[in-house]
Amino acid sequence: MPPAGADALRMYLVLRRGAVTTLARGGELAGAAAVACVRAFADDPRLAEWRPRPRKVCLRARTAAQWREVLGEPHALAGDAGGEAVAALPPRRLSERGALLERLQAMSGALEPAPARAACDDAREAVTYVLNPAARMSSGKTLAQVAHAAVMAADGGGVEGWVAAGCPARVLAPDAGGFAAAADAAGCVARVVDAGLTEIAPGTVTVVALTGAVPAELTSPA
Repeated sequence: MPPAGADALRMYLVLRRGAVTTLARGGELAGAAAVACVRAFADDPRLAEWRPRPRKVCLRARTAAQWREVLGEPHALAGDAGGEAVAALPPRRLSERGALLERLQAMSGALEPAPARAACDDAREAVTYVLNPAARMSSGKTLAQVAHAAVMAADGGGVEGWVAAGCPARVLAPDAGGFAAAADAAGCVARVVDAGLTEIAPGTVTVVALTGAVPAELTSPA
């Protein structure tokens, strides 16, 4: 008998191999794709079942042919299908993932790290995802956690303009002091607390999402 939750619903985030090279861009696209997927498939009954435990898995299409197959599945896309992009497939059970998803590899390759600080606070219309430096995660896990933060931010209300604009965002990877400042900021609209199923301990806050101005601790001097 499989362990409890082994066949739980999962949203699949898929990147084309080599198309996205930085964690900053990958995080922005993963967040936008996840939000678009939730909106596009709002009437799917599996989405309502998935919501209380919104697991996400990040996969990599190794070839152009695999990527075309992914785009042939029901999905929401963020970015340019011929370049930097993330496709989000609506939730399905592990037992229902099908031959295509079974062939795709987990997103395990390292992406270029996100910056520690924003160059300047000139993107107030964007959401800022701030990574916890104490939560050591693979690139794929990080993208899934950022996607979770994006969905939480979109659910919070007051961000319809942001969603309509395609969820513009930046990703920061500060030191412990910078992360603490972000978590305590008035503009903090989402805190992702991981269930501890993979890579990190349960109860760990992995990502926070901010709207508006970021704290001074996260901004580089002009």
